[in-house]
Amino acid sequence: MRTMKTTITTFLAAAMLFAQAALAVDIKIATLVPNQSQWMQDMRAAGKVIEERTEGRVKLRFYGGGTQGTEDKVLQKIKIGQLHGGTFSATDFMKDYGAINLYGLPFVFESWEEMRYVRDRMDDTLESGFADLNFVTFGIAGSFSVVLSNVPISKYEDMKGKKVWLPQGDFVSYEAMRKLQLSPVALPVTDVLTGLQTGLLDIAAIPPEVAVALQWHTRVKYVTNMPVAFAMSFLAVSKRTFDKLSAADQAVVREVLSGVYAKLDEQAPAESDNAMQALVSIGIENVEPEDGQFAELQQVMSEFNREMALDGAYPVDLYDEMLGYIEEFRNGSAKPSGM
Repeated sequence: MRTMKTTITTFLAAAMLFAQAALAVDIKIATLVPNQSQWMQDMRAAGKVIEERTEGRVKLRFYGGGTQGTEDKVLQKIKIGQLHGGTFSATDFMKDYGAINLYGLPFVFESWEEMRYVRDRMDDTLESGFADLNFVTFGIAGSFSVVLSNVPISKYEDMKGKKVWLPQGDFVSYEAMRKLQLSPVALPVTDVLTGLQTGLLDIAAIPPEVAVALQWHTRVKYVTNMPVAFAMSFLAVSKRTFDKLSAADQAVVREVLSGVYAKLDEQAPAESDNAMQALVSIGIENVEPEDGQFAELQQVMSEFNREMALDGAYPVDLYDEMLGYIEEFRNGSAKPSGM
């Protein structure tokens, strides 16, 4: 009798363990971010916290360094269930979600403070749109792109006719470059280093910390520190996968990953400054833009940005809302967020 009870107890314990294992959800996330980067370290640490707090029910598995392919390929793998999430830029969603273009419009924002003022009022609106695409996101992080080049760029005229990188599929930047009389060259991120080395590209605009991480700085001679555009990034997980989690586990994942992205976003200005100093320290020449050049570029792009909104590239009402907040900030009539 005792043997039978022991057998039943053992069987029930094994059944419970099997059930727990069956309920566990592995979330496979791919990124171009190098495995040795601070971002990857932070995310893997977050994954351990999530696994511990959910008692093993949720496990995050990260595939870094572009091992799962470009962002387009990652999105395809998410659709068929081979992957469940990834890190993306606005470019990867702009055809299906026009509003995501707004922050990255060229030569709109003048400073980190101005960008923050707008984002405090619009981030929630922009993030909410991902639900319609069946994705869950955990915050936005980003940094200003600067000009990396093999010829000194101090004024608008220096840029004209130059071969400039843009991400594949970024039709807004393509039209913007044509408006500026540049020669856009669409390449995946993984091919930019070679493009700079071979002369296929003269210029690449990218946040300095990203340039260092991807080693692009090894193939350029100059950097012009002007805020070309805000390059945003985010972690998106398939809603289909996220819905497999219990409400309690979803709350844990949201809390932990949102915390990581909030920290990354808070650190971005300092990280950008540190990366600029690192570029200069290794011999990249820092070129100062001539007075009035940014304003000239803003003027050229202002008309273009309005035309793109009217053509449906992004919602006119949200574009006007963003411009309204920028005007508030510049005029000194800034209001507390939420008013």
